[in-house]
Amino acid sequence: MIQACDVLNILRTKNRQHPQWINHGLYHLLYNPTLHVMAYERIKSKPGNMTEGTDGKTLDGISMETIQATIELLKTESYQPTPVRRVYIEKANGKLRPLGVPSPRDKIVQECIRLILEAIYEPTFHPNSHGFRAKRSCHTALEDLRHNWVGMKWAIEADISQCFEHVDHHKLLDILREKIQDDRFINLIRKFLTAGYMDNWVYHRTHSGTPQGSVISPILTNIYLSKLDWELDKLSQQYTTGKDRKSNPKYLALVAQRKQLLKLGEANPERRNNLQPQLKALNKQLLETPRYDYNDPSYIRVKFLRYADDVIIGVIGSKALAQRIRDELATFLSHELKLELNQQKTLITHLPTQPAHFLGYAFKTSEAYLRRQNMRKRGSPHNVIQTVKIASGNVKLLVPLAKLSPKLKKYMAEGQPTSVTALTNQPIEHIIEHYNSILRGWYNFYQLALNVCQLNYAKYILYYSLTKTIARKEKSSSRKVIRKYGKDITVTKPNGKTLHFFNKPLTQVRKPKVPSEDMDSIPTWTPRLTRTRLQDYCVICNSHDHVEMHHVRHIRKRGEKVRGFTLYLAAINRKQVPVCRRCHRDIHNGKYDGASLSSLLEQIQTAQSEIQGSSS
Repeated sequence: MIQACDVLNILRTKNRQHPQWINHGLYHLLYNPTLHVMAYERIKSKPGNMTEGTDGKTLDGISMETIQATIELLKTESYQPTPVRRVYIEKANGKLRPLGVPSPRDKIVQECIRLILEAIYEPTFHPNSHGFRAKRSCHTALEDLRHNWVGMKWAIEADISQCFEHVDHHKLLDILREKIQDDRFINLIRKFLTAGYMDNWVYHRTHSGTPQGSVISPILTNIYLSKLDWELDKLSQQYTTGKDRKSNPKYLALVAQRKQLLKLGEANPERRNNLQPQLKALNKQLLETPRYDYNDPSYIRVKFLRYADDVIIGVIGSKALAQRIRDELATFLSHELKLELNQQKTLITHLPTQPAHFLGYAFKTSEAYLRRQNMRKRGSPHNVIQTVKIASGNVKLLVPLAKLSPKLKKYMAEGQPTSVTALTNQPIEHIIEHYNSILRGWYNFYQLALNVCQLNYAKYILYYSLTKTIARKEKSSSRKVIRKYGKDITVTKPNGKTLHFFNKPLTQVRKPKVPSEDMDSIPTWTPRLTRTRLQDYCVICNSHDHVEMHHVRHIRKRGEKVRGFTLYLAAINRKQVPVCRRCHRDIHNGKYDGASLSSLLEQIQTAQSEIQGSSS
């Protein structure tokens, strides 16, 4: 049987070399068990796989028999996805965002579809699209912004109203049919789109939108909005005019005047000293005068970036041009994609004077300014303090401090750090990990910002909130906590490793821009026999009959309350292990719950020796 990775690489190569390639027979790829094993291996350790869907099942107990049963349903076209369970999460503005929780078993089939769609469409996506793509992230989009948006005057912060909820199913399927001529494969995608959802155990049909929380939602949205990318690319090429900006006439006049004075000084060395004050004044004016005409109407540039449904458009030109592009964008979304541009939230920002926002960052373009620095002239052994001009238009990425301040209120009272009562019942290492996760998450995300050092204020608040929380737990004081655990609040975890408060310097990190050819490449995934344990022996009795995968939600906690088989998984650092059906039933019936690790290992060795003796 041909391996799934080989088939996906063939699909990728064909669609990369021939952009108009039409794909046939994709539904038959779903009959390949190695594709389902690959899909399982990619999603097995992700959070949420132990959360039950509406069918009450999780990934616990998955086996090759389960995969074969799914393949048989696909062969007869009787496979029907279960409705997703609707939950709501709070947004930053206080509103609720609907989120679907699909069945983990459906996630495997969705991942198979996603792998096929990614192999077909990834080579055709626009380079300015960064959301949910291989080797791309928010940071690659922001680095693209910093490198390629120098000199931008206007930014259009496009806000698409409820993009994921309003994706038109008929239009999406028509877009898929442009490259896929396989009705059964398209019909399977349609089943996932129209599977519906359960809200408080009341079934609702879905007539539009991609199911948020599902595996295929990001790739389907990227395929749908790829039409928008190429339309923006068309607008960019349409409005781009001028090879270079015109030179500033005032600057050219000053240069000519300076040359004239230098010639006078060379012709008459006696007057050279008398011309020095005039030359210094001219040099100062040259530094303060722009070299180019930055309002040149014949020089226009339009650029854009997209991450999922977040779209930002940059314009070098007039505000009227930015407004015209915004209106054309709204017309295209309405007529072609049946989406609506929120005119009230779509802002046009003048970047040199005020910041725009994209992917949680604030950014603006810098103006030209003078700076004094030490420079060594050629042939001179000494440094000379000289005034130099810093170029204008460079993009500055900034931390939006106004948006982070409300998140610190939980750790403050009357403007000062305070303890968090809800954490006092946790072990000290869990309390430290809680504070570290917040500060580390903020720094890892905002490390590209020019003013990332301003997160030191958040570090100060979180540090003393940590000390006060531990002091409240131990009925002590912050001073005694620092004296006991040190300035870094260092403790020893049960596994012997040390844990301390996040003390990494909060400095800006400049990541090199990833070359487009590397970003556009799709990493190949070669399955190995040792990669999956779906066909392995039972870890308890070494049986090979009816082997299933036993899953646990997490293995992090290893205190006194965690005993039995979960403690064994923590000891071998695994969240999934193969067990036979009989041993799996014993695990869930609590046979090993009261056992310590040593006694559990003895029982496992005894079971293995018994099965070996019976086989011999």
